[in-house]
Amino acid sequence: MTQPPPDAKTLPIPTDPAAVRIDRIRDRCNVCDHAFDESQDTIARVPCHVRAFAGRRFRLWRCRSCNTIHCMDVVDLDHYYSRYPFTEARLDLVWRIFYRNLARRFLRHGMTRSHRFLDYGCANGLFCMALRERGFANVFGYDPYGAPEKTGDASVLDAGPFDYILLQDVIEHVEAPDELLRKMNALLAPGGHILVGTPNADRIDPTRPGVFPNELHAPYHLHIYPRATLEKMGRDQRWTPTAFYDRSYHDRPWFGMNTRAAKYYQSMKDGSFDVFFQPFDLKAALLSPGWWFYALFGYWLSFKSDMSIVFRKPN
Repeated sequence: MTQPPPDAKTLPIPTDPAAVRIDRIRDRCNVCDHAFDESQDTIARVPCHVRAFAGRRFRLWRCRSCNTIHCMDVVDLDHYYSRYPFTEARLDLVWRIFYRNLARRFLRHGMTRSHRFLDYGCANGLFCMALRERGFANVFGYDPYGAPEKTGDASVLDAGPFDYILLQDVIEHVEAPDELLRKMNALLAPGGHILVGTPNADRIDPTRPGVFPNELHAPYHLHIYPRATLEKMGRDQRWTPTAFYDRSYHDRPWFGMNTRAAKYYQSMKDGSFDVFFQPFDLKAALLSPGWWFYALFGYWLSFKSDMSIVFRKPN
């Protein structure tokens, strides 16, 4: 983190002091240390699509050296997570279907109901609830932004080491990914598996926020990585990649359950992230020819803008 360049004032930033700390910006790549160059690096101004902060825009830039996408503006994350809509999510039928697919990715790597499992960055713990419903007994969830009396109780980490760890939509939210992965390595049992799921910078265009609103997710996503970088981060922990998925666990071939249909529905409403955590407006969807099209064919038109890599720790 360095001071803004002398001409930084030419790039407008939010004026709300709760929204951004204007004393510093992210103008160096946290992967390759490439310095942002306004004349050559791609920059975009992306709106926050969380309803509580609608209207605020943030600068994103892509490193032309390693292809990582960075949120230039440094925000008070505690302020933003205090109104995060995922806390409104409930374990309904749709989430159970999606989580069954996510669980299948662990089952393919030998996870049984007796193994110790950690969902790190679990939000309100829905995936843990879904696993417990299916008879998985040794399931633990922790989220740094969770309430201490709920998922924010860090003492659950003392239950490790864990045979399987889920790090879904977490690594892009932190400043120091290597530090996070070292922590995961300490929590992971020898021979254990960790699944790291995150947006794929190779498949995302930050100048098209209307197409990739949930992947860009400004200002919550601090750094969005390409596949090669994520694989290298895992190998730096001496982990071996054992599987790669080029789409999210909630991108399914079933009618209406794919990311293109979800994004179209999102745009039909107010475009906010909050839409996904409120009752589904079935009437509006069924009356929309566009939604019908993506509900039927969206899976095969996927941008494949999310990825997951399963790594195995050596014995």
